[in-house]
This record gives sequence, structure tokens and C-alpha cells, in this order.
Amino acid sequence: MFFVPLHFNLQSNNEQEKQMTEYTVTGIRHQLGEGLSAEEQTEKARRFVAQLEEGQEVMLAAESENPVDVNAIAVYIDYKRVGYINKEDAPEAKQLLDEQGRGVGKVVRTDHHVTFFISIHGAPEKNTPQVRREGILPEGVLGDSVRIPFTKGESALQLIANDLLTMEVSRKNIKTILHLADLYLPHIKTSICHDDNMWLNRIEKRLHTICEQREALELSDEESEQLDNTYQMMREAVGDIHCTQDHWPERIFIGQLEQLRHDERTNTYLYKKYCEAFLGGKDFDETDKNRLKAEHDRLTDWLKGMKWSELRNPRSLETMAHKVNYLGLSRQELYELYSVLLLIERLEKSMKGLTVNHEQIVAELKPIFYGDEEEINTFLQDIQYMKPTQITERVNQLVKQDKISGLSRKRNLWSVLHRYELYLPSETNWNLQVK
Repeated sequence: MFFVPLHFNLQSNNEQEKQMTEYTVTGIRHQLGEGLSAEEQTEKARRFVAQLEEGQEVMLAAESENPVDVNAIAVYIDYKRVGYINKEDAPEAKQLLDEQGRGVGKVVRTDHHVTFFISIHGAPEKNTPQVRREGILPEGVLGDSVRIPFTKGESALQLIANDLLTMEVSRKNIKTILHLADLYLPHIKTSICHDDNMWLNRIEKRLHTICEQREALELSDEESEQLDNTYQMMREAVGDIHCTQDHWPERIFIGQLEQLRHDERTNTYLYKKYCEAFLGGKDFDETDKNRLKAEHDRLTDWLKGMKWSELRNPRSLETMAHKVNYLGLSRQELYELYSVLLLIERLEKSMKGLTVNHEQIVAELKPIFYGDEEEINTFLQDIQYMKPTQITERVNQLVKQDKISGLSRKRNLWSVLHRYELYLPSETNWNLQVK
């Protein structure tokens, strides 16, 4: 593993060394051996620990949204998460981190197996505070306690980007800066939140400044060439960020949601927090049909209340992703949106088991939709996230496409939708809208 030591402003006097406490780093097998058998995980962790050197620097990052432990502190080497400070020591160690939950330590020894031990320096210099910006989305519907943690990739991205922007540009740091930039490049298209787009533009400008200072920095020919190549790739990446023709924002948004959807631990944690906050700690049961629908409506109403129509329908994820990228949501807002979408899906699965009217609705709509059950199900799924005017617009489209009977589009269709509370306005209103 190629590791470039980072140059932080650290005190190293004997008094400080005596005060340092040893902290155990665990979880290495899980972090490095994901997807491997237990034996393979152990062997990979053992080899990793064996190559560690005394005094090797590590980076620390608090994970307040960790689904297992809100006091969790991740340990990074070369910007790769390799383990966590053990749970018992984490609350004490957390007090040594800075206001952003970051810190630096060093390896002091290993157990010659799958565990190593670190000491933590006093909190490093505080980073320049970020300017707060107004939120894009409406006030949160889940509260502060119901949220899912960021992905591993995004956590690493924040660490790398922050150091690229705060590290002093000097001759001794230039190799580290170039190494950080190389680590950063593959992560650029792993996020569509405003935070990362802002970082990317600032990092590109910083590399440009370094290019102009190359003579003063006395860069070697090799370093100068590497700097030029890195800066060119960064410029191309900035250009790609503002060009959405290859649909990369949609792929990232849908991909992250899919990853979260299939992360059982994350989903369990999210639903547990949701139940604690809104259901008194208990899940729905078979008698909770009305309560279940009310909660489903509360979450979908939050989407329906969006200023932008592209964010109102969770069935149209590509359209939603494109708008999210355009608006520049913060990471916190993006993950709240992910949380709402996942909870809506969870509640809809529960509703399918409790809803006894679906088959009856389909049966009544069959004559109107020429017997096409697939079209009926798609229609029913779509309209539950639509405003009344959007529902009538959808009906007009289907009539033009000859998927709804022109003779039944008025009273017959309105009466079914109104009876099952899918369209609440009056028949008069319906007739004025449906052509």
C-alpha cells in the first residue's frame, strides 16, 4: 500500500507524549474483507496489521449517524477506512476530535494478529468554518433523529476534499497534495450533492494556483508533469459535472438509492428510528390500516408539497435525480430525501398486505381501461402522488392514447376514484378538467 504521510501541525513534546492514551482499533476483518469468507477475512486483516509501522499516521472521523453506535470513530489510513476505535473507548476519544469530528493519531503497536493500537494527538487546528446556505427542500418531515448514514465513498470523499483545501501549499507538502488529488479524482462522480460540487470547483482553482506557483515551489520535472496531468483531468471533470448528457447524475442518484435499499442494516436502523419517533416504538399491526395510510399520506404529502413537480413523484426517479442535481441539494437534504423514499416503499409493502380493496378497484376499472390490468396498476400507482389537476391531465393523456374508454372517462371513472378516495374533488370539477 502506498502511503504518503500527512504534514499536520502537531506538538510532540515529552509532556504531550506522556499524556497520550492508547486506543484499540477493531473491525479490521470486516472493513478489509467484505465479501470474503471468515478465514479469508482473518488472513487479509493479519497481513495488513503485520505491515503497519510504529508512528504511522492515521486519520480519525466521527460517524454520528452510524447505525450501530452514534459515538463511532472510524480510522483511516491513506484515506481508506480500516477499522473503528472500539466501542468502549469511543466516547472518551471523541472528546479529542475537533468541532468537525476529525483528528489525527499514530500507530503505537499491534497484537501481531488482527488488532492494532493508536494514540491520539490533541485536536488539530480548527478548519475554516463553512458558510451556511439556505435549505432547498421544505422543512424536514422526519425530524433530526430519523436519518441514514452516508455511504463509505462519500465519507472518504469528504476527508480527502477537506485536506486538499486546507493543507498548506509548500515544497514539503506537494507530493501529498498530488497524491490526495489522485485519490480524489475517482470519487468525483460518486455524489451529486452541492457540498461536493462546491469542493470540486474550489479544488480545481487551487490546483490552478499551484500550477502558477510551480517555479517558486521548485517542482521537479516529474512533479510538474504529474501536476499538469492531474489539473487537466480535474478541469475535464468540472466540465463533465456541468454536462448531463451522459445521465451520470441519474445513475448516481438511482445507484445510491439502490445501494441503500439493499443494505439491510441501514434499512433496519432507519425503520427503527422512524418507529421510535412517530409510532411510539412499535410497528404497525393488522388493525392499523388507517394509521398506516395516514403515515403514508404524511410522507407523500411532503413530496407533493415540493415547489418543483419533478420531486413529487417517487416513481419517476430519473426525473427526480436530474432536478436534484440541478438544484444542488446539501448532503443532509439528499439523505433525508433518500430516507423518505425508502420509508414510503416500506409502508407501501405493508399496505399491500392490509389493503383489501385493490382487486375490487381493478375489477371496477377494467371496463374503463379495456381490460388492461397492467395499465390500471400503473395508473393507480402514479396518481397516488399526483394533485387533482395532475390526475385529470393524466386521464386526458390516456384518452388520447386510446387506453381509456372515451364513453367512460367522465362519470364512471370519477365515481370509482372518488369512492375509494383517490380523487376527492367533486364530479363537476372532474368534468371541467377531463376533456
